[in-house]
Amino acid sequence: MDGSGGGLRENHAGAARARWSGRVLRVAAYAGIWWILTEGDPGAWWWGVPAILAAAWFNPFAPGWTGGWRIRGIITFVPVFLFFSLRSALDVAWRAVHPRCPLEPALLDYPWALPAGTPRLLFANLVNLMPGTLCVRISEQAITLHVLARPGRTQDTLERLEGHVMNMFRPEPPND
Repeated sequence: MDGSGGGLRENHAGAARARWSGRVLRVAAYAGIWWILTEGDPGAWWWGVPAILAAAWFNPFAPGWTGGWRIRGIITFVPVFLFFSLRSALDVAWRAVHPRCPLEPALLDYPWALPAGTPRLLFANLVNLMPGTLCVRISEQAITLHVLARPGRTQDTLERLEGHVMNMFRPEPPND
């Protein structure tokens, strides 16, 4: 170092470049998703472009996960995801044709076992696939869910789901 602070400016410029390249990639990904969802309808872009740009700028996905993904965990999660999706759809259909299904609405605080960042965010979004559950609050200590029925059974299902999510992520490297 020559004492001019050039290394600091280079680090700052590199971080800014990484932020912008991340935003460009997100715009491209979100635009691709939008194109698929709207089946390429040109009229949908009038309000799709602002939504895409806002989502890319404000990044709804938590940064900071420095661990990696486990391919085996992701592959084994696919059937779990499909099962949860199907079970949720069947539960909603059942409740629609049997309006007198017993309901026990409750708020359930579930303490985290997952590391902060991407694993927790993924878990919080997947919880919404469980029948009768909705994530209503995320804190450092726990996730709060609104459940429609059987809070005890929901707790057991959350533990299993959290284990599946944990299997998709490699631990973060130690900060030495």
